Amino acid sequence: MENKTQFDTLDMFMYLWKKRKPIIIVTVAGAVLSIIISLMMPNYYKSETTLFPTTFISPATGVLHINTNQETDPLIVGDENDAERMIELLKSDYITDKIIEKYNLITHYGIAEDDKYVKTKVKKAYKGNVTFSKTPYQGISISVVDTDPIIASNISNNISILFDSLVSDMQKQRVLEMYNITKNAYLSEKIYIGTLEDSLDIYRQHGILAYYNEVERYSEAYAKAVGNNTLTKKGQQFFNEKFTLFRKYGKEAQSLFYYINELKENQARLHLNLIQTEQSLKHPITHKYIISKAKPSDKKDSPKRMFIVIFSTLAAFLFSIGLILFLDFFKELQIRIKKETK
Repeated sequence: MENKTQFDTLDMFMYLWKKRKPIIIVTVAGAVLSIIISLMMPNYYKSETTLFPTTFISPATGVLHINTNQETDPLIVGDENDAERMIELLKSDYITDKIIEKYNLITHYGIAEDDKYVKTKVKKAYKGNVTFSKTPYQGISISVVDTDPIIASNISNNISILFDSLVSDMQKQRVLEMYNITKNAYLSEKIYIGTLEDSLDIYRQHGILAYYNEVERYSEAYAKAVGNNTLTKKGQQFFNEKFTLFRKYGKEAQSLFYYINELKENQARLHLNLIQTEQSLKHPITHKYIISKAKPSDKKDSPKRMFIVIFSTLAAFLFSIGLILFLDFFKELQIRIKKETK
């Protein structure tokens, strides 16, 4: 069996040696053709920007909220979910369209502007040249390849800038709604408190300023006057009028006073929220940490011409062998068919 295997292998080598001329011709032709094609291929340069996402919260939260925790701190690096959201936003049509328009990628990629599928083709080319991926430590890498190293680096850096713009616009829509709601609530509360304070002024005009303190003070004065036997008839009438006034309006005045204080505390919270949303609108902050900015590369990233030539030459060699075997098989098959038909 071993001798048969060696014999078959030797026969195969002998067979290929006899066919060496066409094999060499096809292989050399493949190698030459691959060299020509690889030399004609443009050089592509790669630029990368590396980012870390921040937590997706309101810009003013960490500054104005006293009880800031890790989940609501804008200075904390985002987690895996924030990284996934960042990638989705980086792939959005908003950023894609902005980059295509700014760098005139339709012309740059050699796509005819009157092409029926111009938008589809330019976006397909863009997605082939621009990729987003997570780094081992939840960072985001923006990789851009282009025939122009400067354009590659500019696109990569500009995408990171547009990310902030997109997130700020998304947040601005909601923050503006919150601002209008909070402002209306604050103004309504202010008007309502003013109305209640006008009512409280009526009680004050009757002499009720601080119900519990006044009752305590007048009670002590009355008891002292009685104890010292210094209470006059006029004084008794004064105390009677005061105590009657306290019994009639005191508790209502004090309840209204407490209620107004509660409303003022709520108004203070509304005012804090109003300041927060206003600052969020006026002063948007970044939603990323830039670890490394893209720079124009001085070394091409592709094509790998040596690998192209080696692979193409090997493919031509194998193709020539396969073709020769097929042609011989086909020739032998024709001969057998003719013999059987005779």
